[in-house]
Amino acid sequence: MEIPTWNTSYLAPTFAFSTLTIGFSLYHFVSLSEKLQARFIGQYGPIKGPTRFLWFSRYIGSLSIGLIPFVLALWVLGTSPNDLGLSFKNTSTSLLWIGALACLIIPMNFFNARKPKNLSFYPNVREKKWTKGMVAYNAFTWIAYLFGYELMFRGLLLFTTVEFMGAWPAIILNTALYALVHVPKNLEETIGAIPLGLLLCLITLSTGTFWVAFGVHTCLALSNFFFSLKNHPEMRVN
Repeated sequence: MEIPTWNTSYLAPTFAFSTLTIGFSLYHFVSLSEKLQARFIGQYGPIKGPTRFLWFSRYIGSLSIGLIPFVLALWVLGTSPNDLGLSFKNTSTSLLWIGALACLIIPMNFFNARKPKNLSFYPNVREKKWTKGMVAYNAFTWIAYLFGYELMFRGLLLFTTVEFMGAWPAIILNTALYALVHVPKNLEETIGAIPLGLLLCLITLSTGTFWVAFGVHTCLALSNFFFSLKNHPEMRVN
């Protein structure tokens, strides 16, 4: 078998796959690093240390998965933010989609958040005593992480692969990868990521921007966080 020849049209999707692999691997192994977490515990104590480490991991994820690859793509691929989904067109349509899906997501999380299985994992910060500042800052770290996350999945990855292989193959591939990164969490979230991933890809391509995916994903994460915190029997906000 001969070595396949290289074509310049391969550059954009290859860049997206490579940076996603490197960026997500970096985030994943940083978030699991016992040595790094021990350093945070040594500096901030056994209660605040794990919390600070989790927040730090989210910032790493935002940078390594999305922001750094996106900025590098603008330079390496010579493309524009608009070409990769970071645009402000179709704003009214995007807001309608976010509002409509939020009307489904928030009631769903309202009932799901109180289940013991959900409370065993959420909120991710496991401190029992919260301040309003902690609540706000934890929400901010979620937003930062999800911005980078969606900038990759429904931005760089989706738009470069659509141009290379067509809409439906790119959507299926994007959804498959989106489901796979949920595998470390649990089966329910992995399965749920499939229809959500398909829907977010379709909306993203129809609007030409990743803002609906970012808004919906943020609504999903924050509503679950707020309801889980409220319903957790061992946690309270001062």
